[in-house]
Amino acid sequence: MPDFPYINARVRAMRSRLLDPGRMEELLVLPTLDAFLQALNTTPYARDLQEALARFPALQAVDAALARNFYQTTTKILSFADGTARALIEIVLMRWDLMNLLVILRGKHRGTSGEEIAANLMPAGSLNEAALRDLTGQPDIPAVVGAFSGLEHVFAQPLAAGLSEYAEGKDLFALELRLERFYVQHGLQVARGRGHSQQVVRALLEAELDATNVKTALKLQGAEIGAEAKIRFFIPGGRIVTEEVFLLLADARTAEQGMKWLRVQGFPVKTAGGDLTAFERELDLALIRAQTRLYLGDPLGIDIVVAYLALKYNEVKNLRLLARSKPLGIPRDVVRREMVVV
Repeated sequence: MPDFPYINARVRAMRSRLLDPGRMEELLVLPTLDAFLQALNTTPYARDLQEALARFPALQAVDAALARNFYQTTTKILSFADGTARALIEIVLMRWDLMNLLVILRGKHRGTSGEEIAANLMPAGSLNEAALRDLTGQPDIPAVVGAFSGLEHVFAQPLAAGLSEYAEGKDLFALELRLERFYVQHGLQVARGRGHSQQVVRALLEAELDATNVKTALKLQGAEIGAEAKIRFFIPGGRIVTEEVFLLLADARTAEQGMKWLRVQGFPVKTAGGDLTAFERELDLALIRAQTRLYLGDPLGIDIVVAYLALKYNEVKNLRLLARSKPLGIPRDVVRREMVVV
């Protein structure tokens, strides 16, 4: 039965195909999208790019090629594993299933075009390109829920359960919270136990949940609602963000008291400042860097898989950013600042 020593040996070999910082810099300084396409065609993304260019215009082809390459990467890693190791990797990959589902729900809620929704999806885990295309093609959220019920995915039940509440008040955030809560509870249940890899996955889920709760609380500072209403946005299960800390952060008058508690507990971002977007970016970067540092973790555990997936996803996001910057003529210094360097 393949376990992490075998899986990690395969994943280490895959890491050698990631683009190094020098190659990313070469792609950054290219002046046009055509030049970028030619250069990308000499990387491990070449075959996916050539197939995509036969179906889509240039920029859309880059999105499709990167998405397909990432999906194939995740399914390849899954093919190395079975048993407990596979179940734990599936929980890690399920985060992308959740992200994709939220992108589709938000797009349908706002009336965003299917093309624009598709440009922001990143297939991984059990939701492949065809499944996401089918969901994106649905006319509205009830239709998405109906189509999702046929996928035999664990999110189908909480999604269906939240549909009636959404239909009554069009409260998309409540539906999103239901899915977030389910993911954490399901993940913690699958990753129960004292094994090292189970502990790594639980720590990953808890750190992401703490970050989500902090972001949500800070956004609630401007909401004219009481504590009882605010606390319904809290998702339990994190490591350091309790209901009490959440409410401190959700009130501008007590937010610094909450941040002080977070600093004492080792939260990766020390101050919220006045720019919530910058704070969220700094927090996301801290989480990615924490995951990539796991590459130096236990060679017999899931550490290397988590780190590699973070590195690969970050590379794909940076390549998407580079491609989109070319037709717009965005200065390279501006693009470089937006790239996530880990």
